Amino acid sequence: MIPEYYRWLHKCELINDEVLENITVDFREGWLYDSDIPIGYGVGSSGAYVAAIYDRYLKEKEQLDFQKTMDKLAQMESWFHGSSSGMDPLVSFSKKAIYKDDRDQFHPVTDPGWPEGFKVYLLDSGISRETGPLVKTYKDLFEEESFAQNIERQLIPMTEHALHAYLTGSSGLLSDCLSFISQFQREYFQPMIPGKVKDQWDQLVRIPGVHVKLCGAGGGGYFLVVSTEQNTDLADYSLIPLN
Repeated sequence: MIPEYYRWLHKCELINDEVLENITVDFREGWLYDSDIPIGYGVGSSGAYVAAIYDRYLKEKEQLDFQKTMDKLAQMESWFHGSSSGMDPLVSFSKKAIYKDDRDQFHPVTDPGWPEGFKVYLLDSGISRETGPLVKTYKDLFEEESFAQNIERQLIPMTEHALHAYLTGSSGLLSDCLSFISQFQREYFQPMIPGKVKDQWDQLVRIPGVHVKLCGAGGGGYFLVVSTEQNTDLADYSLIPLN
């Protein structure tokens, strides 16, 4: 019996009979998906899985342009979360950074890397979580007019500024944007931050030049820590360095 996910893909006409048969044969022969991405940690495990399925079974059979490929991947990933932008699986599939412009169009871009002096870490909450319920929590919060206005008028513009600063290497602006995003998420995304992470978050941001933000939907998994001060010592916080 093949996993429920593949039956769902077939039922939704995201894969055809031939692809389902190929998957079934591989499954019976013992093919497995092997990944070192932790599940439920906000770092794209479902996106990587969907990309692997698309890469093995669909890329040669479908002549899709960039946007249509993203739409297809979004539909395939929605089984895991209830909804998906398709960005995570597209990043995994294309092995490129993806940028959404002010016209809501997605483009592959060259990742310039963090500006000089920025140190990036992961804070491990030690808690695995499911994205779907967190997405629902966010949507419920968004029903509140004041919350929605704060997202649309403050967080979204600041996130766009942060992305532009990152892509252009504007370190000062990027640090300012990260500081705002960190403070905003700590105040408004309370349900997505476990209690012990709140304590660590508060300790870390008291250090000059250190910012903390959610990875993915939050709720557990990893949280991103960025230090913009070259001499800051974060050894006491058991963080995982990324650069």
